[in-house]
Amino acid sequence: MDPERPYFDPLAVEEAVRRHARLIGFRDVSFTWAMGPRQANGELEGVDFESPEASRWPLTMQAMQDQAVAELQRDAAVWQAYQEAQRAAEERIAQALHLELFRLTLFNLLSGEAGQQGHNVASLVSSALRDVIAGASVQSEALEDLNDAYLPFADAFMAGLGSFWIVGERFVCLPLPRLALENGALVSDGSPAAVWPNGELTPMGTKALFPFYNRWNGSVRRAEG
Repeated sequence: MDPERPYFDPLAVEEAVRRHARLIGFRDVSFTWAMGPRQANGELEGVDFESPEASRWPLTMQAMQDQAVAELQRDAAVWQAYQEAQRAAEERIAQALHLELFRLTLFNLLSGEAGQQGHNVASLVSSALRDVIAGASVQSEALEDLNDAYLPFADAFMAGLGSFWIVGERFVCLPLPRLALENGALVSDGSPAAVWPNGELTPMGTKALFPFYNRWNGSVRRAEG
């Protein structure tokens, strides 16, 4: 994928996300596209992310993850082998796919609780592919089910999905931006590093706290970038 001219096909994104939804029992999904972070913020204004409706997706995925972890941890040697395979796979994926530019760009975009509850697809895909590769070293039906549920997001990312939020069965989707690079890195002089489809601009010249995706420690935790 060219970070300066990412491909965008919203119909392909929606089909990939529908595949994911069917695998976890969500049958009536709908989509709202926000073409920039401020527009996404507006779409999510007033959403109670602690409500049963907004909690349904993370609780569903957490239950699948808990089942996979419990199955793997029944044998300490299996769990250790899986964790070692994860670390090795993570290095291979980082070297092969170069998703870091998009991963960083998609962090810390929205204010308030919406900023905490978004799902960074570049980070999610990195984790999902890592766990698929690591899963080849163990036998776990629950892990296979979990990985199968996440893999459609790889197709969604390649079709241009950058971030998403879920309220009930409604996906609020934000496309990937066009990135401004200097010597292969995001520009960091305060000029716009990301240009969104609706013309919104995002500078990347300041250091910030940002969330990153980790399937094995909850959907989002904090780290310093």
